[in-house]
Amino acid sequence: MIVDDGSRDGTAAAAEALAARRPEVRVVRLPANRGLGGALRAGFSAAEGEWIATIDADLTFRPASLGELLAEAKARDADLAAGSPFLRRGDLDAVPWARRLPSLLLNSLYRGLFGFALSAYTPVFRLYRAGPLRELPLESEGFEINAEIAALAMTRHWRVAEVPVPLGVRAAGVSKLARGRELSRHLRLIARLLASS
Repeated sequence: MIVDDGSRDGTAAAAEALAARRPEVRVVRLPANRGLGGALRAGFSAAEGEWIATIDADLTFRPASLGELLAEAKARDADLAAGSPFLRRGDLDAVPWARRLPSLLLNSLYRGLFGFALSAYTPVFRLYRAGPLRELPLESEGFEINAEIAALAMTRHWRVAEVPVPLGVRAAGVSKLARGRELSRHLRLIARLLASS
């Protein structure tokens, strides 16, 4: 499934053309941009099947690694299998320090607050068991939704598994992540999660 988050650059037309050629591809089009969180929530609602995988369109994580997530999820009967670039030396080497350091610090903060069973709270590259995922009261609109899901999974004692995967550089497109805005959203999310626990 492809979620088009209110794009104005031809993405929707390209997605529809792909779906016309490949019947297994479905497109969910949002009339206005709702951010990563809104797009993921729309995708979760429309998805079918036992498992839901999430991956960025910029291919900073390799789609081929989804097979590793599924194998690990089945082997460990996990509700969440996460791809983590923090488990193996060298998996972050392609990422500049200006991007790497904030990610390391933010993930360390989430681990300290919500549990060390996950090394990667913020990356999108994951596989979820659909039933438990749809039960989460998700509210996030931005990139922080990945941390919201992971923190809620930890507080609800999901079975989790992680697979070491490399994080690469963007293959196409331009990042819409604004560091100041995202940090503010993460801090508000943490306050909300702690207040509700």
